[in-house]
Amino acid sequence: MTTTETVESCPSCGDRANLRAKLLLIDEAWVYVPGKDPRIAYAASLRVDDIKNEHLHETPLEQFINGYYCENCGRGFVPEAMLNPDHRRYR
Repeated sequence: MTTTETVESCPSCGDRANLRAKLLLIDEAWVYVPGKDPRIAYAASLRVDDIKNEHLHETPLEQFINGYYCENCGRGFVPEAMLNPDHRRYR
């Protein structure tokens, strides 16, 4: 990260001043199989199938993604530009 002006604000606190680049571990993609509880798809804060393919190494495995960490609120996140338009919402 070169400057905080080029990065969106933290989704929790709205701060930009306390962001730093960080590798984030993203959970494996949600794959439905008969009998699997669909609520489990929302058990992780972010899954590989929420990320655009050009930012992934191999799907559907869990992996590290370049993201950001907010020192102010202690939350890691990836920029909206890296997410699929139809990604899950966790709020």
